[in-house]
Amino acid sequence: MDNFSKSEKEIYDFRKQKISFLNELTPDSFPTRFNESVKIADVITQHSEIKDGEHTGINVSIRGRILNSRSFGKLLFYDLLDHSGKIQLLINSGEIDELYLKLFEHFDIGDIIAINGEIIKTKKGELSIKVNQTTILSKSLRTFPEKWHGLKDKETRFRQRYLDLIVNPESKKILEIRSDVVKLFREYLHSIEFIEVETPILQSKAGGAIAKPFQTHHNALNLDMYLRIAPELYLKRLVIGGFEKVFEIGKIFRNEGIDQTHQPEFTMLESYQAYADMNIVMDMVENMCEYVFDNLEISKEIKFNGEQASFSRPWKRVSMFDLVSEKLGIEIKFDSEFKDISSKLNQQNINFEAKTLGILVFELFENFIEKDIKDPTFVTDYPVEVSPFAREKKDQKGVTDRFELFAFGSELANGFSELIDSEEQSLRLKEQAIKKSAGDEEAHVEDEDYVEALQYGLPPTGGLGFGIDRFIMILVGKPSIREVITFTHLKPEN
Repeated sequence: MDNFSKSEKEIYDFRKQKISFLNELTPDSFPTRFNESVKIADVITQHSEIKDGEHTGINVSIRGRILNSRSFGKLLFYDLLDHSGKIQLLINSGEIDELYLKLFEHFDIGDIIAINGEIIKTKKGELSIKVNQTTILSKSLRTFPEKWHGLKDKETRFRQRYLDLIVNPESKKILEIRSDVVKLFREYLHSIEFIEVETPILQSKAGGAIAKPFQTHHNALNLDMYLRIAPELYLKRLVIGGFEKVFEIGKIFRNEGIDQTHQPEFTMLESYQAYADMNIVMDMVENMCEYVFDNLEISKEIKFNGEQASFSRPWKRVSMFDLVSEKLGIEIKFDSEFKDISSKLNQQNINFEAKTLGILVFELFENFIEKDIKDPTFVTDYPVEVSPFAREKKDQKGVTDRFELFAFGSELANGFSELIDSEEQSLRLKEQAIKKSAGDEEAHVEDEDYVEALQYGLPPTGGLGFGIDRFIMILVGKPSIREVITFTHLKPEN
């Protein structure tokens, strides 16, 4: 137990001794189950209106964790917390059986106990349970932080997430909202006849996105494998196989940097709909998000990180070329000459690294526009160079039927009319492979198996990747992605 200080070790040993005392006091200590109880929230809801000083005569059994204790003469008070809420326990040492009083003398903050008692309201108006009986369910051998009611240190909160969830109700509420959001996404997609599927997390080729993967090795197959950076290519194989509407909600892994909006492990919703294009997908995203707002009764006027945006429909849809042109005061069209545009940029002392018009527009968008988009906006007309799986527009060479959804300066979703031409797909993947061999770790791998699948025919398809974590960040008003992920990755303490 090297992670104990001297004082912590003394407390640990003292509390450990209490286990023997509790077992000696009663054979009922530490039962293997206790499910004959009601939720604290139900007690509060059903009895909050009783008068000050009233005794209801109604006895209930509840279970939970002790969060606080205090005494006033013969009266002892404890706060008990279960998954639904917190309530005060009252023990009158002159009226309770001596056995149960001794049990309470051996209880500590953090212990999980069960009690039976009468629902009352104290003269000061505090809804309470006057305890008649109790038993210990689990002993807390460690002390809570001194200021457990205000555990603020972020490193402690995220390293010891269980403590954070116990002592910070807001943290627990965020994860409950997260669960509700995921459930509602599923409900909505099922309601429009999508089916939920599962695709491999371990993949022989990390495909479907432009990102650096995590690598591992499969001993039995003697094969290098990768944690998926997207489920996209497997989901489209299912569409080829005859499933017209599929989706998956699951973990994605990318071996990249960590910041306020990025984690190496995050949750993505991906969906693919046959015989649809990106416009149908954008409509679906609006409908799906509206379904969440309405069912959770959350205002569509959102305040986030000191700024405000309206998620009321319709959401703006605008070309990346138009955004860049307006921002820089230079008209840039899909058929503009790279030399002409680069010359005008040089005259304005605007630096860039791009060597083609498409990459240039994308670079300018990322550097000058993306971070300033507040209201939810579908940015369209992505260059083909950064969209290896999106279908090229019929009337605009070099531009794809792709969108990304932005709000509060962050990307929430990515979608497009899928590229279904197997020969074109093969050429694009070969170009990506050349970039990868030249040292671009995020370039896409060449995937002959996926190209072969395309050769059997992928119908016109609309695809979507939706970042669940970032959407929840906005709903709960937390600018750090770590707040909405249950367990985040941190550097080791030592």
